[in-house]
Amino acid sequence: MQIHSVAGAVALVLAGAAPAVQAQSLDQRVEALERENQRMREQLAAQDERIQGAPERVKELEEELADKQRTGGGWFENIEIAGLVEVEAGYFEPFDAPSESDLVLATFELGILSQIGNWVEVGGSLLYEEDDTDLEVDTAYITVYNPDVAPVFFTGGQIYVPFGVYDTNLVSDPLTLEIGETRETAALLGFEYAGVGGSVYGFNGDHKLNGDNRIGSWGANLSYAWEQDDVAVAASAGWINNLGDSDSLQDTLADNRDATLTELIEGEDPRADSFSTDPTDRTAGWTANLGVAVGPVSFVGEYLSATDSFDPDSLSYKGAGAEPSAWNLELGYGFTVFGKETVAAVAYQGTDEAVGLELPKESWLIGWSIGIFDNTALSFEYRNDSDYSESEGGTGDDGNSFVAQLAVEF
Repeated sequence: MQIHSVAGAVALVLAGAAPAVQAQSLDQRVEALERENQRMREQLAAQDERIQGAPERVKELEEELADKQRTGGGWFENIEIAGLVEVEAGYFEPFDAPSESDLVLATFELGILSQIGNWVEVGGSLLYEEDDTDLEVDTAYITVYNPDVAPVFFTGGQIYVPFGVYDTNLVSDPLTLEIGETRETAALLGFEYAGVGGSVYGFNGDHKLNGDNRIGSWGANLSYAWEQDDVAVAASAGWINNLGDSDSLQDTLADNRDATLTELIEGEDPRADSFSTDPTDRTAGWTANLGVAVGPVSFVGEYLSATDSFDPDSLSYKGAGAEPSAWNLELGYGFTVFGKETVAAVAYQGTDEAVGLELPKESWLIGWSIGIFDNTALSFEYRNDSDYSESEGGTGDDGNSFVAQLAVEF
């Protein structure tokens, strides 16, 4: 079974049941507890998927998390803890540098979730990625929701806003995630009814437009899911009023504007006195996703793009403002090998006007994953990247990589 990372709230899907009536037999109480735990698992897993909207690592938690042994009453009965560890060995041939190899702790995530009564859920997670992310609070949020009363829910806290889906069966994140994934402290109002869901959200982005420190960033998404027999279809679309607030773009845009100001100062350009290191305008983004599964075969298609060009001082392409976009087309097939669940996948991905984000022009990926033990997967991936041409600001070269990953969810 393919194991995906579970950052965000590491969808912890077990909450304690209400106390049983004393007159019930022990067997009756155990059965009632198991039924209630199953109901809560399903409810909270679906809820996390709606709320986070984010990365594959938010939505894919193993449903086989064992029910905890309950030895007595207490607050701890309403708490679940889960985590993920991924260790990767890789060989890399970059575009314009010598080949290299490495062994890294790619991911450590630890999350906690608690259902407080019938209405309130609180959760959070810690994340560490060697050479990339120091140990930090990845998500922390409060949700108010009771589907038995109303299909509407509210979430407030640090979350991955529902802009993009980023599904994959491969080790690498899709290029759409590299442009669009956005983690912010946000307020979100959403709904779900009869397979249709959606939300609107707002936050104060890290980029202060013209220095204004205000809640001025917002977005919306709409989704639909349908399933019958061995056929399932899921589609979604999203819009955000400032793609520059995404995790990748916000750092790149800030670095580019700082570099421009430094050049102006060193060149004694009079524009340096009025040049702002904050963006002067918002550039919106949109995304659409389609997922189809028919028996063991699955297909994912996703497209994400800015709706207009960025300021050239923030992100440029061929001497003008860039309008970056990315797509991912992936085909997967699940089968059994020696009694073990296995997934093979192939993907074609690409970007446009994203050389300033140090992303490839095109990528081909082939991967294979097998569940070797319970909640333990061994995965392999080969990747070929093609860089932008020299006239577009790239090298025109190809790069290759091979990664082996051992992942355990607990």
